[in-house]
Amino acid sequence: MKIADVMAALERRAPSGTAEEWDNVGLLVGDAETQTSGAVVSVDLTDEAIDAAVAKGWKLVVNHHPCIFPRSRGLSKVTAGSSASRRVHRAIQEGISVVSCHTNFDQCSLEVVRAVSEGLKVEVKGRLIDSGSASLLKLVVFVPVSHVEAVRQAICAAGAGQIGQYDRCTFGVRGEGTFRAGPGTEPFLGQVGTLERAEEVRLETVLPRGLRAGVVRALLQAHPYEEVAYDLYLVEQRPSGQGQTWGLGYGFWGELPKPRSFADVARDVKRLFKVDGFWVSEPVASRIRRLGFVAGKGSSFVGAAASAGCDLLITGEAGYHSQLDGARQGVTVLELGHRESERFYLSTMRDWLQEEGLKTLLLDVPTQKIWTGGKK
Repeated sequence: MKIADVMAALERRAPSGTAEEWDNVGLLVGDAETQTSGAVVSVDLTDEAIDAAVAKGWKLVVNHHPCIFPRSRGLSKVTAGSSASRRVHRAIQEGISVVSCHTNFDQCSLEVVRAVSEGLKVEVKGRLIDSGSASLLKLVVFVPVSHVEAVRQAICAAGAGQIGQYDRCTFGVRGEGTFRAGPGTEPFLGQVGTLERAEEVRLETVLPRGLRAGVVRALLQAHPYEEVAYDLYLVEQRPSGQGQTWGLGYGFWGELPKPRSFADVARDVKRLFKVDGFWVSEPVASRIRRLGFVAGKGSSFVGAAASAGCDLLITGEAGYHSQLDGARQGVTVLELGHRESERFYLSTMRDWLQEEGLKTLLLDVPTQKIWTGGKK
């Protein structure tokens, strides 16, 4: 299949609009018209990933972390001798395209939420939302009565209408709409040049800002009018963090069926993430009832975990000051290692690509190890 088709499939599952503004996602290296029968899936662009793609005869590597990053600085040069761009240069030489699915994946991959929460025996209550992201929009559209349900179903299926633990949340009120079709138009109602009065419903709902493109596309496809009257407003209040909203928030927070000791939870964490050890902040919570998880760098989610009443936040990395901030708010922070916390990216992306008909190879290259002493 063409890499453009792979990109379209990934866009449906993790719309690029849900990525953070500072992120750099999508096709970063290569040609969208290139065809490939398979893809190497890895967290980072490595020589091992390129070697594997060459050996398989595949033309695509799908990474979690962007190989050209951060977006704001850009890439000043691509040369074989530069440590920052050497692998990009090599991918170009080998004719291999590189795709990144990063914060858009994190916000949309509810499969990861399910895998981690089930592995830790946690009932998910909501998602973690940091202070620097996750704004909502309000959509208002005017629809003829005959098509209200069709439009409602279309926009909600595209991700609108989720409020906390409730979905399909909309509001409608009837009124009279007026319009006059101009020359060259083909109006759904009325005649060209004649003022038409129609019974319409003002239909409104909310949506994550990152899903705007898909929701508007669904709206326009379901609405019968040639020219659709709709408005989008920025919503000032922040999302509650309740419920599993697609495209809004990271990881999850939830509750264990009954309080467990930290040692018991730690054993499950090590088994699930296949790690020998981890960093943990002091003081360690003696009993865990509520916990949160966010992959990668979780320093900006400590406050969200505290607000959700979590006793424990499991993440990839947080740092000294974030750990200290967590301790002051009663949250123990457990750091798995950045890559180690993102292992479910690999299996989830594999499943996504295989469902589209691509062969896949997972490449999990260790980047760090916790040293516990002893002889070599």
